[in-house]
Amino acid sequence: MRLGVVVLAVVCVLPAFDVPAHAIVGGAPAKRADFPFFTVVGSGCGGSLVTPRRVLTAAHCLERASTHRVVSVGPRNVRRKVVRIAIHPVHLRAQARQQREFPPPIADVMILDLSRPVHGVPLARLATKDADAAGNVAITIGRGATDPRSDGAGAAPFKAGAVGVLADADCASLRTARERRWSLCARDPRAADPLARSPFTSACVGDSGGPLLVGGAIVGTVSWGPACGAERDAEVYASTIATRDFILAAKPVWRPELRGVPRLRGNLRVGAVVHCSYGWRVRPKREEVTFAIGGRVVQERRRTRFRLRRKDAGKPVFCAVGGSGPGGATGGTSPARRVARRV
Repeated sequence: MRLGVVVLAVVCVLPAFDVPAHAIVGGAPAKRADFPFFTVVGSGCGGSLVTPRRVLTAAHCLERASTHRVVSVGPRNVRRKVVRIAIHPVHLRAQARQQREFPPPIADVMILDLSRPVHGVPLARLATKDADAAGNVAITIGRGATDPRSDGAGAAPFKAGAVGVLADADCASLRTARERRWSLCARDPRAADPLARSPFTSACVGDSGGPLLVGGAIVGTVSWGPACGAERDAEVYASTIATRDFILAAKPVWRPELRGVPRLRGNLRVGAVVHCSYGWRVRPKREEVTFAIGGRVVQERRRTRFRLRRKDAGKPVFCAVGGSGPGGATGGTSPARRVARRV
């Protein structure tokens, strides 16, 4: 199960507002105005406004961000459309090698380019070296579920709670040097006490992509963790110190983006030539067009036209477009239409 939480941390002391020990899961309400850069991404992830036109979130939030391409920024819920998406290249390479969906691969960060700048909202800052030291107090915030049985739509009340940054040696989830380079861990300090009972302060479903701050600057974004505070294991965050250059890059390598959905053009009759019509907002390095008729693929190549045959009469036909490049891969499918018989 994927988890996510917006996590904020400060060194040694907490902010002036009172934060209870149990938050997010069984937590207490927090004020969005205290975290003005906090952003709701798509259909239910967390994020942070890092420039007026850029939101930082988790790469595994791609589906939620791309199917519902809107973000809501700050306490006034300023809405902007998402026009481009970039995923960290280390995450993309790890994802290509990984045969399972969970846990998300390393460098689990993604940036969203907005349709126009967000003005009047304080920006989140990215932390520099050594800000992620073990023992720092952290604060988790988010609008995700407070129960692991929820669908995590990111619409729960905004809540907050305290956790602590762990040393790599104390985080069993980070097993390799690569994982430790690109990640960090945090958990409720009470989890170290064998007499303490769950639930522990934790993120939950729908909070993915939110920030972990130290001294007011982001040191990580929520990647994955145990079941909403029911276990003692730490939560894993993608390190924004390791990924800082990507997050603030002047010219990121954007993921290919279709402009709308493909469409079938032409008369769908036996003997006619149909055309798969589409356009790119962000052009890929490689692209392919597939035609399928009656549930079977009949053409896979870059050609955008296909001549309908006698045996296709009466069957549904659609085209699918895929594109890939250094920034990732994407695709889309046209609505199906039925082939008529020759008149």
